[in-house]
Amino acid sequence: ELCSISLILTVFLLLTRKKVIYEILLFTALLGASQAIFTPLLNYDFPHFRFFHFFYTHLIIIWVPLYFTWAKGYRPTIWSVVKLFIFLNVLMPIIMFINKLVGGNYMFLSHKPDSASLLDVLGPYPWYILSLEGLLLSLSLIVWAIFREKAAVRIEVSRDEPFQ
Repeated sequence: ELCSISLILTVFLLLTRKKVIYEILLFTALLGASQAIFTPLLNYDFPHFRFFHFFYTHLIIIWVPLYFTWAKGYRPTIWSVVKLFIFLNVLMPIIMFINKLVGGNYMFLSHKPDSASLLDVLGPYPWYILSLEGLLLSLSLIVWAIFREKAAVRIEVSRDEPFQ
């Protein structure tokens, strides 16, 4: 699953502090892990350990890139969106091959989940995968716009002219 890959990236980011990992993780966390929290696909009910495990791992996936953004000063660039798009599109055929090999549905590339999710409004299989590409690009640009480094606004006042 993408969240499992994101969890591994979270550990690598904490260990290495590499910006390229942050650039991918920021988007997969905010767009993927948050979707998983809002529409969880759970195999175990409360109060099972795996129930709690699902939520705290997804929250950690989200909190770590936010920590690197707010506390460490990391910021995505427009190239971060390109890196994410390349990363996911290189990963997709690998996951599709694994799905065929084991009869799985990792990253929901074989069919939609049985429970309600965002995929329900994106069309039938396989068209929802193309819809996801467009949604990924759109939402990634929004995340980039929110978290990018803003240009500093400078107001200069001349000492010779009265302040108005």
